[in-house]
Amino acid sequence: MKNLLDYATTDHQRLVVETYISEGSERAAAEKLGITRSAVNFILLKIKKRASLAGDAPEHGLTHPVAPGFTTKRVSTAYGEDGGIKLQWHIQEPEKVALEEMQAGLIEAFRSEVGDLYEPVAPPDCVDDSLMSCYMIGDHHFGMYAWSAETGGDDYDVDVSERLLRDSTRNLIERSPPSETGVLVNVGDFLHANDTTSQTPASKNALDTDGRMGRVARLAGLLLRNLVLEMLKKHQKVIVINARGNHDPDASMWLNEVIRAYFESSPRVEVKDNFSKWVWLEFGQNLIVVHHGDKINRSRMYEAITRNLSEQWGRCKHRFGWTGHIHHKDAQEVGGMLFESWGVLPPPDEWHASSGYGAERSMSCVVLHKTRGEDVRYKVKV
Repeated sequence: MKNLLDYATTDHQRLVVETYISEGSERAAAEKLGITRSAVNFILLKIKKRASLAGDAPEHGLTHPVAPGFTTKRVSTAYGEDGGIKLQWHIQEPEKVALEEMQAGLIEAFRSEVGDLYEPVAPPDCVDDSLMSCYMIGDHHFGMYAWSAETGGDDYDVDVSERLLRDSTRNLIERSPPSETGVLVNVGDFLHANDTTSQTPASKNALDTDGRMGRVARLAGLLLRNLVLEMLKKHQKVIVINARGNHDPDASMWLNEVIRAYFESSPRVEVKDNFSKWVWLEFGQNLIVVHHGDKINRSRMYEAITRNLSEQWGRCKHRFGWTGHIHHKDAQEVGGMLFESWGVLPPPDEWHASSGYGAERSMSCVVLHKTRGEDVRYKVKV
């Protein structure tokens, strides 16, 4: 059996395990570290779960660790009359990071980076309650890798991705009027990969990824957090929408819940649920529906919206369907609703470049008026 320290993946986890071993109990470790006992218990349970997935949990009859790059899929054990293990079948499968494991790890990363408590940002002195500024994040593919020599475009990795979105959002925040409400609208595929397999979940296409998924997950969460903090300086209230894309249908849910957990104590931040592929909100006489746009065309979207949001449709004079997926700007009016897809900031990856795809790289801010609908829009280009 390996030591628990071998399954710790962060400095904070290693510190907790070392303290627990030296002090002999969770309570003593918590007192020495100045954290709660439940926090120590949470980390230890997570590490033990990781050890179990590796086939290393002797207290449960698992004493043969799996091969590198694999996890335990299923264990069948036959016990003798004396209670000892007689036979054991240990089925292994290629490693994946489970949704709850990634979410728990990212929450812990937030706590280790910024502490447990959200520190309030001072609200702006004067805002216009008739306006709402919507910052449109097209398919950002955070965690994608592109090499200019291979694609004929620009280099792209996690650091470039972070800088592009941060600088573009700040530019748009500065140009936006002092709207009372700001909405951060991620139309899906914010993350390039859903898990450590580096494949699209449905079609299993191989993806060019940059670095380890754990680092990508941590930096993605911190990036969204920082964008919300920037928006809170300009707007009295901030709404966050994270649509689920075809690249990140599961990862976008845990990312959403991590952002919700961080801003839980702030009455100025609302994170919309994204358990459904459809995310919507009303603002005065405006109805906004966000969907990634994969596996559905605009006619069927229109039918679904008028059927499922009939009351909201009747209340609102201005109706917007905002999508991503196609990586370029496009707009079409269907039955009294303006459908619009948005430009993206990243360059094409190798697959898109070799297939001849490419478009203007940009990010937009759309300002809506409560009664008049769209008031003005701004755009920044790469």
